[in-house]
Amino acid sequence: MNLRAKFIINSLAGCVLGMLVGVAIWMIPPVNKEGRSLLLHVIMSGLHGMIPFGAMTVYEIESWGITKQTVVHASLTLATILAIEIPMKWWKPGAELAIALAGYVVVYVIIWLCNYLYWKHKVTEMNELLENIHGRG
Repeated sequence: MNLRAKFIINSLAGCVLGMLVGVAIWMIPPVNKEGRSLLLHVIMSGLHGMIPFGAMTVYEIESWGITKQTVVHASLTLATILAIEIPMKWWKPGAELAIALAGYVVVYVIIWLCNYLYWKHKVTEMNELLENIHGRG
């Protein structure tokens, strides 16, 4: 599957997931719904899922190193948070927003680290398998 197809599939999956999460959050009290429509909330939630999920495609660009991939993905994800969550008033300015952004960083680092360790383990397994195959030949 080419990069464009992966981007489209990731984006659509993220949009659907974002919308489902948006509807679920809308239904959980006490959500401040004053002056907001469910439709706008769901659309913005879909965008909020679509952009980071679509941006995951940068990890498929083999010519980029892990650092560049991470910086680009993290930047796009953070930009999405700032461009959607602040205007939608999902967080109050000040301490609440700072805590949310700190939470974003912690969750991002944990997810990144888990993926990194998983793939490092897989690469080690593949290298050992290749050594065993090569050693026999």
